Amino acid sequence: MPHHRKILIVEDNPELAWLLADCLKLEGYKTKIAANGAEGVKLALSYLPDLVLLDYNLGDMTGHDVAVAIKNMQKTSATPFIVLSAVGADPMLVSGFARLPNCRGTLSKVLSTREVLKAIHRVLPAREKPH
Repeated sequence: MPHHRKILIVEDNPELAWLLADCLKLEGYKTKIAANGAEGVKLALSYLPDLVLLDYNLGDMTGHDVAVAIKNMQKTSATPFIVLSAVGADPMLVSGFARLPNCRGTLSKVLSTREVLKAIHRVLPAREKPH
């Protein structure tokens, strides 16, 4: 049974969360969705994902708060994340996240799912196929 990489989607817009989850499942990833920051932090600890796709504007917390919380928990301290933001190009936002060692990029939500997948593949390269 191949090990499927696990991605946690922390996104308070259900349509976008499901769209991303469906897209990732087609690519062979396993996904879980957290609808807010607190749930995202809890799920990161129980699900132990290989990567977190993190919305910046969550109802209860910012993506930055979630990222710091995940980084500060021993079990998830090395978990990489990619930030999804409606203001993906905001330099203040980008520089704030760039200081977090686990940040692998900030993407604008208006990108196509193909661009999001490209960023994910950069962080989680495809497994080598056995010869």
